[in-house]
Amino acid sequence: MLRSARTMTLACVIPDITNPFYPGLVRGLQTVAAPAGYDVLIFDTDGRPDGEARAIDWLLQGRADGVVATFFHLRVPQLAVLARKGIPLVRLESQHKPDGPLAIDSVYIDNAEAAAEMTRFLIARGHRRIAMIQAEFGPSQRRAHGYGAVMREAGLSPDFITDSAYSEESGARAMRRLLERKGDRPTAVFGASDVLALGAMEAARSAGLSIPNDIAIAGFDDIPVAKLLGLTTVRQPEFDLGALAAETLVKRLQPGGLEAPGRSHELKFEIMKRSSV
Repeated sequence: MLRSARTMTLACVIPDITNPFYPGLVRGLQTVAAPAGYDVLIFDTDGRPDGEARAIDWLLQGRADGVVATFFHLRVPQLAVLARKGIPLVRLESQHKPDGPLAIDSVYIDNAEAAAEMTRFLIARGHRRIAMIQAEFGPSQRRAHGYGAVMREAGLSPDFITDSAYSEESGARAMRRLLERKGDRPTAVFGASDVLALGAMEAARSAGLSIPNDIAIAGFDDIPVAKLLGLTTVRQPEFDLGALAAETLVKRLQPGGLEAPGRSHELKFEIMKRSSV
């Protein structure tokens, strides 16, 4: 049954409100939502399957007219219940998603190609032993795919270090594991997110290493502090992603908008070359 009453509210479901990537996304969402008459509510899932399930239950209680979300664990079969209830969804994704019959759209940058381009840049800078620090879930899979493909194309061996979360603590822990190696220590480290890369930078400096003279470090996202710290990174246009997601939702909430098939909308990334490489 489709919902008839409107709350004039949009929800933004994110995995970690403390991750500096998401405020820009929310700001973009609000910039479009407010002039259209919508308020924005934020739901933090902590990146956990049970948190994502709670978000779906919360939304099905009629708390919002539409939702922009980053889901690490739920897939379309679990999300379809929202569209069938008349709650359109825009997912922040890591790759193109095929069109579908339900009001489930996506906005994305090509995460695999972005990671591939960063890896090519590191190789062009003369690095051959390049490690990638990744998390156990989320966009790491696509970013690792792009990194690994370019390493193999160059005749180099991919070197993955996986830790639990997208956090500075995880990045530092992974870097310490790399630094414990004897003969095959990498000359460059590519973090699957900026917060992982920042943790790696902290661990490297604590070990007495100079960046980039002793070890180069790159990240992914271009959070605000990345420029301040000179972190080479992949820039995601988080504000534009949020704004486009909101525009898509507002159109969906117009008469007849729920009947159009789901679409996937791509934005461009940029390699930000700074002093850490």
